[in-house]
Amino acid sequence: MPLIRKRRSQAEASPSPPPTRRRRSSTSSSASLSDAEDGTQLDGNTQDPNASSTQDQMVKKLVRLALASEYSRQPLRRADITAKVLAPNSSRNFKAIFALAQDHLRSTFGMTLTELPLKDKITITQKRAAQRATGTSQGLSSASASSKAYVLTSTLPSSLRAPSILAPAKAPSTAAEASYVGLYTFIVSVIYLHQSHRCAEGKLESILKKVNADNYVLGGEKTEKVLKRMERENYIVKIREREAGGEETVDWVVGPRGKVEVGEKGVAGLVKGVFGKKDQEMEELESKLERSLGEGTFRRKSHGRLEGVEEEGAEDDEEEGGGEVVEVDGDAEEEPERMSGRRTSGRGNRRRRDEAEEEEPDEEDD
Repeated sequence: MPLIRKRRSQAEASPSPPPTRRRRSSTSSSASLSDAEDGTQLDGNTQDPNASSTQDQMVKKLVRLALASEYSRQPLRRADITAKVLAPNSSRNFKAIFALAQDHLRSTFGMTLTELPLKDKITITQKRAAQRATGTSQGLSSASASSKAYVLTSTLPSSLRAPSILAPAKAPSTAAEASYVGLYTFIVSVIYLHQSHRCAEGKLESILKKVNADNYVLGGEKTEKVLKRMERENYIVKIREREAGGEETVDWVVGPRGKVEVGEKGVAGLVKGVFGKKDQEMEELESKLERSLGEGTFRRKSHGRLEGVEEEGAEDDEEEGGGEVVEVDGDAEEEPERMSGRRTSGRGNRRRRDEAEEEEPDEEDD
């Protein structure tokens, strides 16, 4: 009996064979082989495919968020992008995600995200607040600062922006959307055409009354409510300022969204579409628009058309012509040498005809 107990105690005390160690080594080798087959390594030399898929998901989220924000006419702010699109601890990838989303918007939807300008500092209170915020004597840092808010704008050429091709949105209805676009374009144009791009509230009300839009009803809303909607969507901004005598003045100015969507070019296009007919009248109208909107709005050539409108064959004429440059209205226009040669030769032929006609009666008298 004691011998059996001794053998059992020796068996229990003896170490067990290491099959588990072999299993562990086999599992680690199989894991390394599977990683090698997938193209990833544990040392981090190659990029994880999950990172690229996460990036694609963030790009798609940004595109969807931009489209949804534009549908409700709300600006897309960078804080919203960081909170709703970017993954945790990936705020440094904002520029890369934003650039990829821009490419997707341009190639698929014909749109691009445009940054809104800052609101103008008009009143004395706003200018003083800007001075305290920036710590400069001028207090206007719009050139260096950014709004960090974006809206979608079209990248399609003007030939594809016709109403028959690019129709108004169907929500809530095509007629309501077209009416709203026409109304805010008209109001923004009226404000732009006033001095300092600032229109008094009473003056705007009288203008709306003249065009029978003082009680305008848009989808069950009156003009007053529509103006509040335009102010909420940053098409126009109401400025209240109290003068030294205690009287309060209320003015309307163009908002950041109105500057981007309509702008000076949109105002000029609206005015030219209503009043411009003949070439001479068009030139006079453009000069008036330049006085209202500012110099440089139109850059005309000698033929009176806009510089942005290119005629067919213009590039060929520039390549073939090698004559001198003539200044016309501040713009340079190239005159081909062959045209000047034709003109001089025509004048020479006329002179020869005149001399021949003068010599014929002398010969008859002889």
